[in-house]
Amino acid sequence: MRVTWLPDVLRAAGLTVHEYDGREHDGKTWRTRGSDSWGPIEGITVHETRGSRTSTDAGELRVLVTGSSSAPPPIAQLYLSRTGEWWVVASGRCNHNLVGWSGPNEGLGNSRLLGIEAQHAQGEPWTAVQYDSYARGVAALVRKLDIPVGRVAGHKEHQPWPAPAGQTSTKSDPEFDMTKFRAAVAAELAGGDDVKPSDQLKIAPWGATTWPKDKGLQDDQVTAETAWTGAYLHARLGQERTGQLVTMVEALAKLVGGQDASQVIAEIRRTADEARQRDAELAELVRAGMAGELAADEVVRLIGERLASSAPAPGPKG
Repeated sequence: MRVTWLPDVLRAAGLTVHEYDGREHDGKTWRTRGSDSWGPIEGITVHETRGSRTSTDAGELRVLVTGSSSAPPPIAQLYLSRTGEWWVVASGRCNHNLVGWSGPNEGLGNSRLLGIEAQHAQGEPWTAVQYDSYARGVAALVRKLDIPVGRVAGHKEHQPWPAPAGQTSTKSDPEFDMTKFRAAVAAELAGGDDVKPSDQLKIAPWGATTWPKDKGLQDDQVTAETAWTGAYLHARLGQERTGQLVTMVEALAKLVGGQDASQVIAEIRRTADEARQRDAELAELVRAGMAGELAADEVVRLIGERLASSAPAPGPKG
């Protein structure tokens, strides 16, 4: 068995994922690294590398594919950087723990457990960026594997001190509270389509062609925060400017006078009312998205439909 779906699952969760080659170290890539004689996967073990606080991703990844004094290579399928970015290291069986004598996955070993190594030194504070990414990534894996959150175990739970007779390798990683971590994973799963302000949302390709000088639109993505706040502010500004326009045209109509002017002002009022209604609807959609009442992609879709339905028909070609 090979878990070649790892990059797609993590990216679908909105995470940044790199596919580690590393063939200069072992002649293999992540797609062929690790034995394919394993599975099915019944649980996940979360680890921390326990390197130095100045360790680099390149150095940590090299150890994962070349091994250490206590573990033959490859050591884990996944690696999580301090930056919150993920690396897929292997698709096959890895050597990240022993058959556990305690914890949620007691009795299980490398043949049934997926391993994640997070870049972290002993005593180093966990940043919100890395911890949040850890919980989100594990939640995505739990969903894909269709296993209970209770099957997510810390290495320290799997091989705790004191060790049973015949065992000497006890562990104390990761340093965070596993009960709270599993709760964070469960919250991610319960949130479903909840989107965080930093998440990237895909926008329609015509955005880049309409505003070619806007470099922020050239990758067809914006952050959820930019999309939500931008839509809200423009909707509110549209409401205010529509009212100002009506006032100005009414003043102009008084100067012009006559029936024709009255008909013009009536049509402008009708158009202005429609614009106010549209802008109010857009503002409400944005509010619902920011409050988590609607999924982000649903908000984008509904806004697009509302704007398309209110767009003026193209004029005759000259």
